[in-house]
Amino acid sequence: MQWFCILAHMRIASLSPAVTEILFALGAQEQIVCTDQFSNFPEAAKDIPHLRDHQNIISEDLAAFAPELVFTSTVIQEKLAASLRAANFSCVHFDTRTMHSLYESIRHIGLLLSCEPEAESLLLSMRQQLNDVQRKAALLPSRLNVYIEEWHDPPMVSGNWVPDIVHIAGGKQFPITVGELSREVTLEEVREFDPDLIVISWCGAGLLADSELLTGRDGWEELRAVEEGNVKVIDDSLLNRPGPRLVEGARRLYSWLFEMQH
Repeated sequence: MQWFCILAHMRIASLSPAVTEILFALGAQEQIVCTDQFSNFPEAAKDIPHLRDHQNIISEDLAAFAPELVFTSTVIQEKLAASLRAANFSCVHFDTRTMHSLYESIRHIGLLLSCEPEAESLLLSMRQQLNDVQRKAALLPSRLNVYIEEWHDPPMVSGNWVPDIVHIAGGKQFPITVGELSREVTLEEVREFDPDLIVISWCGAGLLADSELLTGRDGWEELRAVEEGNVKVIDDSLLNRPGPRLVEGARRLYSWLFEMQH
């Protein structure tokens, strides 16, 4: 990560939906001059000028907003960050892959924007809320197997920070290491894991994901979770965006695991 002069107020281009949510949570939304096309939360973020795309933003379009600082995040924006730096934009890229690295990115944003107290307050709130979920989850009768799918064609299991969230919520995540990038899976792997709960968290689909695209695959209809009707659709922004709303994602997973055991 590159570091820049710390200023109390600057023109920010937030090209990451997760960073946009963090900036709003820190009260720094007035400094955002533009975002990427997927920054849609909170509601007020929709009123900020959006640039087309997420990975291939045109530098000339960005330059029109004269940003003093540009934020990008996650592995899918690594090339974008490099191209923006080559075009002489001051770009900070967060390679967030775990809850720990998320916490560190929030601290870094707080430092850059001279709002360290707000950043520490946000971190404390997130940790307290996640600890509350974890305390409740510890009372569940057992840890059920959870398969969370980030993409459907080809099927890809959610990695990065998601295994952390599943553990906090009281589940046992499909075998993928915390911090490991989401990867393609086979029916054989999923069948061997034998998930109790399947959660559809397809990137960009939100609650509109059609679960039949999963349950209708050859062989998948025979999975126990499918046969028992334990296939859920979650707003993917609650799990795929490394930001404050991962708390809500953990709560949603816990609620399903609780319902299945009571």
